[in-house]
Amino acid sequence: MSLPYTALHTFHLAVRYGSLKQTAEHLSLTESAVSHQIKRLEDKLGYALFYKSGRQLKATPEGALLAKELEQPFDHIDQMLLGKKPHAHKPITLYCLPSLLQPWLLPKLISFKENHPNLELEIRYHASSPEYLDEHSLRLGSYEANTCPHYPVIPLFSGETLPVCSPIYLSQHSELNSINGLLHADLLHDHSSHSWEQWFIQQGMQLQQPASLIYEDFHLLKMATQAAQGVALCPAFLIQQDIQQGTLVTLSEHKGNLGRYYGIERNRYAHHNVCQLVDYLSQPEK
Repeated sequence: MSLPYTALHTFHLAVRYGSLKQTAEHLSLTESAVSHQIKRLEDKLGYALFYKSGRQLKATPEGALLAKELEQPFDHIDQMLLGKKPHAHKPITLYCLPSLLQPWLLPKLISFKENHPNLELEIRYHASSPEYLDEHSLRLGSYEANTCPHYPVIPLFSGETLPVCSPIYLSQHSELNSINGLLHADLLHDHSSHSWEQWFIQQGMQLQQPASLIYEDFHLLKMATQAAQGVALCPAFLIQQDIQQGTLVTLSEHKGNLGRYYGIERNRYAHHNVCQLVDYLSQPEK
């Protein structure tokens, strides 16, 4: 059987863009020509590759599996060909959690930009990152020890948490001098109360009521904690300065979210400019 390389590449792009129209524009073809290529590929393979969900084009389970296998080799080919163009230039897009911007990423980028003044960077919210990371993109996020991200992850630093509150809140709640007192505190967390439940289990205790206030991300959580709204589990690495300055107080040295870490995801065949940035960001803190 002859291998339909052209149709496979077209299919790979259709999965990436989730649109026959965008695929056609990328290949300088008509949308009908793209559709015919995929239909002939489906006939040759003997199974459907896409289905329509409203106006969205989605890969079938078989199509998604095939696309995953095709992604890396076609990315490699694209990178090799694009890398030989002397004027090829694209900005590096960083999809970053808001919690990492002010305390960690922006200070790190100052010296990087001084040494690479001609590199253009685009910083966007992590929530807007696409499932597919091209060779000019990277994603800075939080990962659990038992999760398997789509792309290889370069670890940055621990995301394990400590229970903290503001000095004002502590002065109003003397019972917080003991771990038992935390059971009756105003518990805050991001996403869900699961982290608090696990933290108390690790101390041999059971949380009777869920976290009273839940915030979308750590950035909002820290602001609420500093405003004396309650006690929060905050990543120890990201609140070092707050502890030193006295705007937050540690209530226990027992850590939560064990195994959690922050890291960088990138395409295996990322552009050398992206690799330079990743190498710089992943250098140990001095």
